[in-house]
Amino acid sequence: MDDNISIWHRETKGARKRSVRMETIGKTFLFYENEWRSEAYYFGDLVYRGLKGGSHIFGLEDGIKARPHWQVGFIGSPPAQLSGLLPKLKRPALGRGAMAVIAILCLVIVYLAAAA
Repeated sequence: MDDNISIWHRETKGARKRSVRMETIGKTFLFYENEWRSEAYYFGDLVYRGLKGGSHIFGLEDGIKARPHWQVGFIGSPPAQLSGLLPKLKRPALGRGAMAVIAILCLVIVYLAAAA
């Protein structure tokens, strides 16, 4: 894979992001960093977690390898050569603004119910 693509990986919640190189073998991939190599993962086990801090973030599907906080991020857009292997980038059904409006409406309803 092109070395100009910025990819990071995080094993657990709170762990630091590691700048890694990704190698693909068929429908699997591995991470490399200096003298460290990860185990093989299947692209089919990935789910899109969203866009955060300029990175498109993918995680392992719930229950896969018992690693709920495992993440891989692509700074900017994911590489074109992986477009057929990565899950589709989906926007959340409700954006932040809609969630804020719903939260305010819930607070108003609770307040009015308590005042009655």
